[in-house]
Amino acid sequence: MAVYIRLDDAVRARLRGDAAAGAGCTSSGSDHDASACLSGLVQAFLETDAGAGEDGAGPAPKGAGEYDSDDGDGPGRAAAAAASMRELLDPPAEEDVFRIRLAAAVVAAMEAEAALRAHGAAFRRAVMRRLRAAGYDAGVCKSRWEASGGITAGTYEYIDVVAPAAAAGARSRYIVDADFRAVLEVARATPEYAAVVAAVPASVVVAREESVGRAVRVASDAARRSLRAHGLHVPPWRKTRYMLAKWLGRYKRSTTTSPAAAGAMPMPGAAGLDVKCRAVGFFPPPATAPAARIK
Repeated sequence: MAVYIRLDDAVRARLRGDAAAGAGCTSSGSDHDASACLSGLVQAFLETDAGAGEDGAGPAPKGAGEYDSDDGDGPGRAAAAAASMRELLDPPAEEDVFRIRLAAAVVAAMEAEAALRAHGAAFRRAVMRRLRAAGYDAGVCKSRWEASGGITAGTYEYIDVVAPAAAAGARSRYIVDADFRAVLEVARATPEYAAVVAAVPASVVVAREESVGRAVRVASDAARRSLRAHGLHVPPWRKTRYMLAKWLGRYKRSTTTSPAAAGAMPMPGAAGLDVKCRAVGFFPPPATAPAARIK
């Protein structure tokens, strides 16, 4: 027999970790903190429906453009969503010449650092180092957000490039992420969502931050429909606000080009690193002639 326990608002808020000042459950290595984070995750997953209520709470995130997610038939809606993704993340060359030059430089840097591809942080820093050497204002950004409003805390790392300010214009910020497509992939995707993910550039995404925000909105809406088609709720880590926080949330930017200064382990063969070796042990000392005695 199933037993249901009704919790008042105060208790439920404490379980979610958003009850008072300093809300948010940040892990400090304590088992108690980790349990509270898990409680908030499970509670939010069970109680929060996966619809527009989550996206409608709070101010609209930067780059979250208008996109109608539920109108239209399945095939037509899938084609429209996929076309939106291509237009946002891979626009025609004549619309953004700087992006095309930057994308070519990114691909060249990634190919040169292919040996580090499996080492995420070291790979990103090596690519950033090559972009800076090519004259781009590149940096490694690490975003971090707290648990609140039904989403769990998290961190994410990516590269950004700040373009020079045009005449009488503001500086543009570009997101560079080789893992963008992998982050969007889900198990048991519907054909509509598979088409949306397939529209994302396979090797690397190089796009303006506002375009990334709108693309995340399109992908999140399609993911919600895909999960609901299988009778599943949208988990907190798949909600739009959680996904937007990865690339558009608060972040710390590092432009340190030295792996040692950045806390990364130097890797043999990486650009700009010299490997020096010396013999240790198992070698006889060099023969020396006996010193001449002077009388």
